[in-house]
Amino acid sequence: MLHTARAFLTGPALALPATTALALLLAAHSALAAPCVLSAKAESVRAERALDGDTVALADGRTVRLAGILAPKAPLGTREADWPLADAAATALRGLVADRPLALRPALASPDRHGRVVGYLAAEGAADPAGVSAELAARGLARVAADRAGRDCRATLLAAEDGARRASLGLWTNTYYEVRDAADGDALAGAVGRFEIAEGRVASVRTVNGRLYVNFGRRWRDALALVLSESAAKRLGGAEALGLAPGARLRVRGMIERRLGPTIAVTEAAQIERLGLASAR
Repeated sequence: MLHTARAFLTGPALALPATTALALLLAAHSALAAPCVLSAKAESVRAERALDGDTVALADGRTVRLAGILAPKAPLGTREADWPLADAAATALRGLVADRPLALRPALASPDRHGRVVGYLAAEGAADPAGVSAELAARGLARVAADRAGRDCRATLLAAEDGARRASLGLWTNTYYEVRDAADGDALAGAVGRFEIAEGRVASVRTVNGRLYVNFGRRWRDALALVLSESAAKRLGGAEALGLAPGARLRVRGMIERRLGPTIAVTEAAQIERLGLASAR
């Protein structure tokens, strides 16, 4: 199924309905791909243009930041022209939203700090409102952000991303976006300030002054560590609910910070995925 989907997404079939391509990828992960349910009422809108790979200017003057995903952006010090994945994502988004009525469903009650609506765009009448966000992830042109805005569409978005990663589509062919080894502290220390995805086996879990620390190395400074504040740990149900135990194999994501060693602050359950033996490093 994934081989078929890959050929579909990379060949002339890109001109066919995007929802068909997404369905191919999600079908291989149907256990995860439960449609998201959003409480916000759909509003009919039209796009004026795509500003980049995850931002759309609407005809009514508003700007929409697609919820739940992060499209490729040129790294600092790199010209946009030298980072073709960014242009590929913008081009794909342009094709998905142009010349058709869209349903907009806000994912957050208030605009972001740039005044943009953070929400989901989908074809009017689409069964799953994840729509454009999920399609970009399914084509390998966005990663799942695992942030608050993406909570209600977590299953759909992760399934779409997983299908693209398994099929080596889009950004998953670029070493800049590859899934990192959570035990390789030196490599992750060089990624401070970047959004990264890493996999590994938990070496230890401990609580210090109310904070929960999940370490992927015997020496916590030499490998990635997850950090949960006391309030975040309580809100997310604690270590047991999140599957945080020594020996557990996890895929984790977030911004890399430096606290003596590389760390990721966990504020959302979607930042942590429990993996089977065949899935992890």
